[in-house]
Amino acid sequence: MVRQSTQTALDKFFELLGKDDIHMSQQSFSEARQKLRWEACRELMDASVRDVYSAGFSTWHGYRTWAVDGSKMQLPSDPALLEVFGAAGRGKSAATAQASCLYDVLNGIIADARLEPMATDERTIAVKHLCHLRSLETFGKELVILDRGYPSAELIELFQELDVRFLMRVRKKFVLDMDAMPLGDHRYTMAVKRKQLPIRVVKFLLPGGETETLITDLTDKRMGTDAFKALYFKRWPVETKYNELKHMLEIENFSGRTKESVYQDFYITAYLSNMIAVAANETQPLIDDIREDKDNVYNYKVNKNHAVGAFKDRFIEAMLEPNPRKRFRVVRRILFLMAFHPTPSRPNRSVPRNPNPRKANFHFNQKSNC
Repeated sequence: MVRQSTQTALDKFFELLGKDDIHMSQQSFSEARQKLRWEACRELMDASVRDVYSAGFSTWHGYRTWAVDGSKMQLPSDPALLEVFGAAGRGKSAATAQASCLYDVLNGIIADARLEPMATDERTIAVKHLCHLRSLETFGKELVILDRGYPSAELIELFQELDVRFLMRVRKKFVLDMDAMPLGDHRYTMAVKRKQLPIRVVKFLLPGGETETLITDLTDKRMGTDAFKALYFKRWPVETKYNELKHMLEIENFSGRTKESVYQDFYITAYLSNMIAVAANETQPLIDDIREDKDNVYNYKVNKNHAVGAFKDRFIEAMLEPNPRKRFRVVRRILFLMAFHPTPSRPNRSVPRNPNPRKANFHFNQKSNC
């Protein structure tokens, strides 16, 4: 999370290590980091995922609940990156990549993250997410929620082949028979490559009067329209996760202009996001205990923006500390800061969409604490 000049960051880093007599130039650092394969950063993120799920996790009716979603990622303006990833924007001149995450909406963990060229469509990346999910050692009862840009007969078939359950929002004209169905819970058989796949179609009205159509292969009769309606809206945290990555962790504020450095920053930021989620899960019971007798109108949760500030330097200090007792004290300090500066959780809160937003890379009220 280098948010000052590289030279200043290097000087602070060696000062943190207690080695003020060491000097490294920005040029030497840039040359050295090109020898670090970005796959090592990806492996660090994967290791965090393995550790989290080996310790237990929250589920929905026994299902580990995922959401898959993508977002365009602005890259440094560099011809080499433009050639590798492609571009977006006016004149197709701004280097841009397609990011996508397989996100655990109940536990706050990014289990798989991909940064692909703009020419890669979201369904192709979703297939990679599903194959990665199937390869996890903790693979069991899995449920994936997808927005309306993903559904296809081929993807539904893949879900069944991998033994993964799904809930998808579908567009009008996806299947005309579904459009003709009334509101409610329906059974339907979809033909896919000479196969007959049984699915459920759930239709209900949104507050604005529009009709929402969901399809799923969950057949439990105890789950009705209200249950699936509530389940679909559990995918919302994947949207707020991109807000965290882009505005609080400033993932698009890349510290290098090469493909290697972009991937390094991308996976290290995903790793840090997972570590903050783990700390938030550990801290929440403490917050609940502290506020138990305060008669608050709202429940309180970890302030993610403050958590980023608490992590910035202390996490590095903890990881570099060889003495277990000293390391524990640093981690305890991080959790203490997160517990005593929570934010209220306001349910059913909505903010009208602004049709003409001001374009800004980093919003003032979402800046990380420096």
